Amino acid sequence: MVRVFMGLGVVALGLLIYCSVDCIMTPKHKVRVLPKAAWFFIILLLPLLGPGLWLGFGKARGGNGGGGGPRRGPVAPDDDPEFLRTIEFERRRAERREEEARKRAEEERKKRALEQRKKQKDDDAATGQDTDPPEEPTA
Repeated sequence: MVRVFMGLGVVALGLLIYCSVDCIMTPKHKVRVLPKAAWFFIILLLPLLGPGLWLGFGKARGGNGGGGGPRRGPVAPDDDPEFLRTIEFERRRAERREEEARKRAEEERKKRALEQRKKQKDDDAATGQDTDPPEEPTA
């Protein structure tokens, strides 16, 4: 029986400390029913009942007291819409750059091929050779 009372005493002391600190740290606009000072004395004077009342009725929690608003602070990158938007923007910009580089390379390849053909024709004309097959007459 002594162990039960000792366990209850430890629980009561833990609740007393937690609820006292919570009451002191809670802003005035989130305290319900009674003023902060009254809640503090209730917590100290009623060992198990005071902290229970504080946890149940003293502090506004969730959406009814304004404490459950949108979460502020760091969020995971895959949950951050701004981060995802930035990633998508960078991906599209890289795709555009790759497409432009591909087009430039194709244009350069065509220019070189055209210049080679022109040079070949000039060389053939200078030597008097005709490398192009004769065109067939069309009927």
